[in-house]
Amino acid sequence: MNEFFVGTILSSVGFLFVGTVLWLLIIISVILLLWGVLKKSWKGFFFSGLLILIPAIILSTQKGFFILFLFLPLFAFVIAYLMKTRT
Repeated sequence: MNEFFVGTILSSVGFLFVGTVLWLLIIISVILLLWGVLKKSWKGFFFSGLLILIPAIILSTQKGFFILFLFLPLFAFVIAYLMKTRT
């Protein structure tokens, strides 16, 4: 009987938790992208691309222009590669 109540509570919190995690990934990715631009650091771009990859894949499954979200991590990885090979 306890599993039923715990499962009911966690199922209602699950949507909120997933949304919070996705938004945190997006916010941290933007912060790292800005850090990479300001410090001219390839690591900032690389980790920004890694963090935005999961939300970009999830958003690209929607209809319309949401497929363009896949270019965000690709852009970050290309810039990180170019900055890494330049140094």
